[in-house]
Amino acid sequence: DTIWLDAGTYGGDTWEMISATETAGVNINKDSIALIGKDSNATVIDPPGPNSQAGLYGVYADTQTGLLVKNIGVTGAYDGFVFHNVDKSQLESDSASCNGRYGFLLTVGSDRNTLTNNLSASNSNYGITLQSSSINNTLTGNASVNNSNVGFYLPSTNDTLTNNMSSGNASIGYYLFNASSMILTNNTSKSN
Repeated sequence: DTIWLDAGTYGGDTWEMISATETAGVNINKDSIALIGKDSNATVIDPPGPNSQAGLYGVYADTQTGLLVKNIGVTGAYDGFVFHNVDKSQLESDSASCNGRYGFLLTVGSDRNTLTNNLSASNSNYGITLQSSSINNTLTGNASVNNSNVGFYLPSTNDTLTNNMSSGNASIGYYLFNASSMILTNNTSKSN
């Protein structure tokens, strides 16, 4: 199924309960869903609440496969895009900015996903994070800029990074903490 989102800012009083302590602007709870916006500057998810509120997500998916999230922007969430145990899915041409913690987060066994041409900017912690239990992911053409800590935080295994750029992050451009079997090709890091 494909869901097309027209240009506009989505959020305000609209949100999805994930648990007693978690909410999201968009909660994807089915396999093989495509969520496609006009472009990430025009189709923006801005969930209700302050970006310092833990558990406030822009786009959230848990235990799905075969997702495509494309041309969506998220701002003002605690974490912009969250894949929790999501496999064989794609984040493409999305943007995450001014979020309270992470721009993009793949966690708890999110495997064989592809992140392509995404922008993570001015988030209060890490730009793009693949946690240690997530493996075999591919990142191509992504930019992580002006985040308050690390551009790409990768304590993961068997990931491939090609043509990504990290710039102006307060701490480190690429942090491969306990990472193993990583393939890095033509990535740049400057002014971190």
